[in-house]
Amino acid sequence: MIRSGSIATLDCLDVAWSNVGASGVDLDLPDVIQYADFAAQWDTLRYRILKRIENDQCYPTSVEIVDLPKDRLAVRPLARFDIEHRLHYESLIVALAPTIERSLSRSVYSYRWWGRRNRLLSPKGSWIDMQHHARWHHENNPNLSVANTDISAFYEHIDVEILIDDLRRLRVPELQLDSLDQFLQAFNCLSSAWGIPQGADLSGMLANLYLATFDAEIRREGLRLFRYSDDTYIFGNDWDHLRGVLVQTNRALRHRHLNLNASKTRIYPNHEVLALFEDKEKDAISYGIRSYADWAPERLHALFDEAREESPPKTRDIKFCLTNLANLDDDYAVKWLLASFTEIPHIAREVLVYLSKFADTDPYVERFVPELLLRDELRSYPSALQHLLVFMIRHESRGRRLSDAAWKLLLNRNGETFVREMAARYLGLLGSRGEAGQLKQEYQLESNYRIRRALLVACYESNQCSRAWLATVAATDGDLRVTAEYLQTNPPKIARPATTERPPWR
Repeated sequence: MIRSGSIATLDCLDVAWSNVGASGVDLDLPDVIQYADFAAQWDTLRYRILKRIENDQCYPTSVEIVDLPKDRLAVRPLARFDIEHRLHYESLIVALAPTIERSLSRSVYSYRWWGRRNRLLSPKGSWIDMQHHARWHHENNPNLSVANTDISAFYEHIDVEILIDDLRRLRVPELQLDSLDQFLQAFNCLSSAWGIPQGADLSGMLANLYLATFDAEIRREGLRLFRYSDDTYIFGNDWDHLRGVLVQTNRALRHRHLNLNASKTRIYPNHEVLALFEDKEKDAISYGIRSYADWAPERLHALFDEAREESPPKTRDIKFCLTNLANLDDDYAVKWLLASFTEIPHIAREVLVYLSKFADTDPYVERFVPELLLRDELRSYPSALQHLLVFMIRHESRGRRLSDAAWKLLLNRNGETFVREMAARYLGLLGSRGEAGQLKQEYQLESNYRIRRALLVACYESNQCSRAWLATVAATDGDLRVTAEYLQTNPPKIARPATTERPPWR
């Protein structure tokens, strides 16, 4: 008997499921095999998962930590859970979301809960809103200076015990609190990361709550702040005043095991404040594109040229330009991107989304992009390799050299799991039929269940699966039961990873 509403509810689980595909981690680490087989059986699986949550059987037993590039040097650790464990975690936050939302200041723009629609507001839209409101405040208070700061390794240094105490003060139900506490403690014990999981957008609500005392400290000083996660603007009278506030707030943060990032903390005098906010040129270009102004493409080209000519290239502006060039069906950036891909591997997803727009009309793009998989410079950027494989699957790129490169990635047992999974998927769909039997052999030899799942699907897509074999897998392998049951329904086409932001299994 499921105790409806005591820890999580079917409604909370459904909201968490609706977030799968929309969260940041799903764009960087698409897991469309598992998401597709869950989508096909969701009406049944939701009850099974809820029962496991109610019986305390859904805590993470393992966590894969993926180092996702922030730039060419730095990385951030994304947590990759099994789908059941992820849904457990996110459904708990959904249950707590209205309570957390009521406790947050209007100065916080990130990860806000929209109660009417029962979902998070768009992170991208929220960032733009913060920039616009901060700029408006500056324009109306031009004599004020601004301190811009963030927190070193914010998510990783969130203390779970302090976070749980914060939630307890909000009087959330103890069963939900205990379940979240146990999940986060297990996450910290089982992975090389700590704090709260990065990658799941809903984690941002917990992060916002953790900084509520930081917000209150600044407000008590009578100052106005604008915060997106830990990225903060504080308006004050002058340099000395703001410096004193930063010292005081940093002292308060240390009680929460946090520190301001000294290298990213700066006080801007009033005449330099406008340089902090998103360039007005971008606003003008966006407006021009929306209104079909003749001058907009030319100014967009100029902004792209300025960004690519910086050393290193200014990737935030490049991403802005690529999004808008794609919307205009403008191939202005194609030639430079193909020549310079290895200089910007940390934004491979955005680059390949843009190039994909022209792959069907420009034979050079379709032919050249897959060849990047062979470049030695990309070996230390597994996320770029993964997104190249996604591109190859999306555009059905075939060839002996490409197949050999995919096999090399698959057979590298020291390689990143998510790259090996995508290589298996590529080989099942587009590899040589003469080598299809080797996929089944690798399935039998493989110990990593994620790779086995990818190989199982690859065997199915290369016609190496009998119904009897799938029935045996479903009966004997608990990790692959759901996938094997899904494949037994004989789906004509399994969702393929997409180069767009639209979940392909929805």
